[in-house]
Amino acid sequence: MAKCSICGKEAVYCAKYEGRCYCREHFLRWFDSRVRRTIRRFNFFGKREHIVVAVSGGKDSLSALHYLYHLSRRVPGWKLSALLIDEGIEGYRDETIKDFLRVVNELGVDYRIVSFKEEIGYTLDELVRLGYERNLPYKPCTYCGVFRRYLLNKHAREMGGTVLVTAHNLDDVVQTFLLDLYRGDTKKIPRLGPVTGVSSHPKFIRRVKLFYEIPEKEVVVYALLNGIYPSTFVECPYARFSPRWEIRKFINRMEDLYPGSKYMLLKSLLDLVEKLKDKYKETPKTCKICGEPSSGEICRACQLKMELGILDVKL
Repeated sequence: MAKCSICGKEAVYCAKYEGRCYCREHFLRWFDSRVRRTIRRFNFFGKREHIVVAVSGGKDSLSALHYLYHLSRRVPGWKLSALLIDEGIEGYRDETIKDFLRVVNELGVDYRIVSFKEEIGYTLDELVRLGYERNLPYKPCTYCGVFRRYLLNKHAREMGGTVLVTAHNLDDVVQTFLLDLYRGDTKKIPRLGPVTGVSSHPKFIRRVKLFYEIPEKEVVVYALLNGIYPSTFVECPYARFSPRWEIRKFINRMEDLYPGSKYMLLKSLLDLVEKLKDKYKETPKTCKICGEPSSGEICRACQLKMELGILDVKL
C-alpha cells in the first residue's frame, strides 16, 4: 500500500501529476488549501455574501455544499443556502433529491427545490418527447441546460443570493472546452472562466465554479471521506446522447499516459478566456417576453418554448 508522503501513514489518494500521496488527514488539508487558493486567486467571494449553492444531489454539488457550509461558519458576513432544480427525469432526479434532503437537513441549511413542471409546465422527459414530435434538432441536454441556467439565475436572485456557486470541477471544465473547440464554437469559450455572469444587468447573479482547479477524482475522495457520497449512484439516462462521454474518455486516457494533462488544458483555456473575453463581450439585454437577462432581444429559454409550441407570443 502507498504511504502518505508527509507522515508515512497509509495513503487514501495519490496525485500522479505531483508525485505525492496523502493519508486521510493530509488529503483533507491539501484539498482545503487548494480550494481556498482557487477562491483567493479568482476573488470568488467578498466579506459579505449570500451564497446560493446549486445542488443536484450528486457527489460534486454535495461536496461543494458541505465544504462551503464549514467554511461559512468561520466567516460572519456569509449566509449559505441551497437550490435544487428538479428537471423531472424519471428514475434519476427523484433518487438524487433524497441525498440532497439528507445532507441539507444534516447541515441545517435553508433550501429551495424548483421543478421544471411548475416553472415550464413540462418535465424534461415531456420536453424531450415534445421536441421529437416537432422534429426539433436538439438533444435532451439542450433543453436541460437552457432551462436549468434560466431557473438557477432567477431563483438564486429571488432567494436574495449575491453569488451562485456551481460544483463544476476541473474535468467538467476541460471537457466542455474541448467540446467547444470540436464544434468550432469559440464564442462560448469566455464563458468557461471561473467566474461568469459579471455584468451591468441588475438581474444577473454572479456565478462561480468552486472546484475549478480540482480534478473529479479528488472531489470523489472528499465526498467519501466526509460521508456525503450519494447513497445510490444513478446516471442521467440522457448522458449517452452527448459526445461529452467520448471526450471524457479521451482526456482521462491522456491524463493516465501524461499526468498533468488536465491542468495543461486548463492553462490553455485560461489563456484563451483572457484573449477572447473582449472580442466576444456581450452587452446584456432584457428579454422582451419574460424580463430575464438575455444576450438577445429574446432569451434562449423563451426561444425554446416558442419552438416547442408551449409559448404563443406575437412579436
